[in-house]
Amino acid sequence: MQFLPITATPFPHPGYRELLPCAGLAPYVRCFWTSWNEAVTVPSPEREKALSAVIPDLCADIIIVTDGTEDTADGRAVLRMDFCGVNDRMFWSGHSYAPYRRLFGIRLYAWQASLFSDEPLSKTANACFDAGVHFATAERLLRQRFSPSMTLGEFKVAAEGILLLLLERPVRKVPEQHRLVRDAVMQMIRMRGAQGLSSLLKDVHAGERQLERLFAYTCSLSPKKVSSLIRYQSLWQALCRKGHSAPGSVAMQDAVFAYGYFDQAHLLNDFKKFHGMSLPEARKLAGLLGAQAECGDSLLR
Repeated sequence: MQFLPITATPFPHPGYRELLPCAGLAPYVRCFWTSWNEAVTVPSPEREKALSAVIPDLCADIIIVTDGTEDTADGRAVLRMDFCGVNDRMFWSGHSYAPYRRLFGIRLYAWQASLFSDEPLSKTANACFDAGVHFATAERLLRQRFSPSMTLGEFKVAAEGILLLLLERPVRKVPEQHRLVRDAVMQMIRMRGAQGLSSLLKDVHAGERQLERLFAYTCSLSPKKVSSLIRYQSLWQALCRKGHSAPGSVAMQDAVFAYGYFDQAHLLNDFKKFHGMSLPEARKLAGLLGAQAECGDSLLR
């Protein structure tokens, strides 16, 4: 079952682009992406205060930061490589003033990221690390094949080759453990996060402590939290599609039932807890109050 988490600003916008992975990596990689700063000579107060909302999307990112002093790709160099673990709450990300800075990223599904790591990903939620701490092999291979002058398409090809190579490594983790986590997440996605834990455990034939331990090891979140985030993300995706109305409408009442909320207040409070703002504020930030709402059907393609 396809599950494509989206960001707080999911429609195309300046300074950001992403590409979907090849079919072989689709179960593991949400997308390859790049973002860049506009080349300006003098920072403005407004630019210094610019912030981006980063919402929980059940993904973890390997990010390559490049920087330079001239408006050419050849003038940039790799500043650092980071790994940002899955987050379970919204935060505001500031824009460092660097007119020629560009980022390249590999967005991995949180429950699959450990397949590419050299170390367990426990205690990595809501935190960023040097990529070498958990992904030493991937970092080494990326440094060998990456060039700051790459286009996003060229980066995608190079990164895909590395990820496919890493998947071929001898299994160092018990395959059954990863299978249980994967099966549990797939069941959560099928149920859009509305299934209770006891029912989930029966479906995947696992014990509560066993599943808690495996989820902590692979993605640093509990099964209950992952299920809640899947429900939140499924709701956000649906609300971003064409045809969904404002809170209080029949469509919103349908969403209460579809996603297993007690009532409309429960839905709105749960959404605000994860998104960090009210639903009307989220829709405005996403551009859903304007003409962009008309292209919402393309979000899950």
